[in-house]
Amino acid sequence: MSSNPAFRPSRRALTRAAVVAAVLPVVALSACSRAGTNTASASAAPSELTFGTQAGPPSLNPAVGDPAYGATYQWAYDPLVVMQPDGTFAPGLAVKFGYVAGSSNKVYEMTLRNGVKFSDGETLDAKAVKTYLDYLRAQKTGSLAPLLANVTTIDATGPMTVRITLKSSDPSLTFNFAQAFGLGNIASPKAVANPSTLDKSTAGAGPYMLDAAQTVSGDHYTFVPNPNYWNKDRQHWKKVTLRVIANPSSMIQSMRSGQVQAALGDPTTLSAAKSAGLNVIAPPQAMSGLNLLDRSGTISKPVGDVRVRQALNYAVDRKAIAKALYGDEALALSQYSLTGQAAYDTALNERYPYDVAKAKQLLAEAGYPNGITLESIDTTVAGLNKLMQAISGQLSAAGVTLKITTKPGVNDYVIGMLSTKYPTAVMGYGLANMASLYAGFINPAGPFNPFHYKDAELDKLYAQYYAADEEQGAALQKQINARLVEQAWSVPVVGAPLSYYTTKGITGLDATSGNSGVPWLTEIRPAG
Repeated sequence: MSSNPAFRPSRRALTRAAVVAAVLPVVALSACSRAGTNTASASAAPSELTFGTQAGPPSLNPAVGDPAYGATYQWAYDPLVVMQPDGTFAPGLAVKFGYVAGSSNKVYEMTLRNGVKFSDGETLDAKAVKTYLDYLRAQKTGSLAPLLANVTTIDATGPMTVRITLKSSDPSLTFNFAQAFGLGNIASPKAVANPSTLDKSTAGAGPYMLDAAQTVSGDHYTFVPNPNYWNKDRQHWKKVTLRVIANPSSMIQSMRSGQVQAALGDPTTLSAAKSAGLNVIAPPQAMSGLNLLDRSGTISKPVGDVRVRQALNYAVDRKAIAKALYGDEALALSQYSLTGQAAYDTALNERYPYDVAKAKQLLAEAGYPNGITLESIDTTVAGLNKLMQAISGQLSAAGVTLKITTKPGVNDYVIGMLSTKYPTAVMGYGLANMASLYAGFINPAGPFNPFHYKDAELDKLYAQYYAADEEQGAALQKQINARLVEQAWSVPVVGAPLSYYTTKGITGLDATSGNSGVPWLTEIRPAG
């Protein structure tokens, strides 16, 4: 929405931010690693935890790295706000937070927790928060700076109070300051003054800190208790090792052998993890399906016709695909929100029942009685090409042929999607609320909208939503969701899970689709 500068950073910055925040929860990043060995075990009351992840961070500095949906930064950096499993927000480093009444979501205030120190001994106060957020705003790389593009000023209004003033209404700061995006991962002002120190060390106010002597970048990262941490009861481990294991099958093997006790899972190994006796936490997290990019009909006239887009939605049996690929037909998705989120509307699930005859009828009404052929692009990462093949097979029954170009990695896929050579593409977009959906999917500058398509009705609804209070905003989110469904901006098929696995003897890992499937990892602890 061009009238809202909150989501109009440079296209390069927005592309990086949105792809990291939206695609990477679905796809397993590629990195070279080895399983290695670990002395921690799954026996009763272990003192050490090894957590498996598919890739290491591009930088340990949260301001220039990619904290969104990642597994690295939470160990050393408590967020300003904690998103709970039910999707509500609780105090983190900030004990009070929210928009000033009557400000139309343009003024946000926080009161910080007393008695908090960073791992380097510096004190957390309003000046420290302002210093870090101003530093973050100035960054040219990383996924977080664009989230503060709408900020006019950040002021320390008292020793422990911070006020953020925005150029235009934006209701998303509380979510952004929580652990999913990691905008609230505040670093010490001493470290900010010499930011190169953050590349190979940590300076947060979380329960642990990096032990560089026991760390090999790209392979494993070792964290030990932060001696200055404000809540000793949350330091559940004497040592936490984050181990990079790129191959999803190798991750399962490492957990079965006791080398890894908890891990970020992969949608392609859900069944294998369950068969291995692991505890699987896998709430729906990302809208996966076929993105109908060329809604204006620039290179593909059929995609520019809403009847054709609706026909494609009727032609896909979502439950069958969800069952075949993910083992659970309940993951079928036909809207732009997940159960437990404000925009979710049960009635929208019935808008496009599987109906091949209806699909053919709409295609004929649009002038395509003999069917259509559409160019498309997908990627082999995390089995998204398998999802595309399933969609393609079902569309063929309605007379729709997908000519698919497959790219092996995320970067090539993104480049192809942005090239405007393809009117359709496979998608995996993390769902949280309508503000985060706008950032990369609806925004004319967003990577999932490369043809810069706009809808006047959506613009109007978003303008109202950004300025609304929580109750009004929830109703407007439902209206936005309904408009997207009716205009058939894409073919949502499954709510792909952001999955986590644990071995026996481990508890505390809790996530639902209501909180975007993102747990507070430092709550992982020995059972009993």
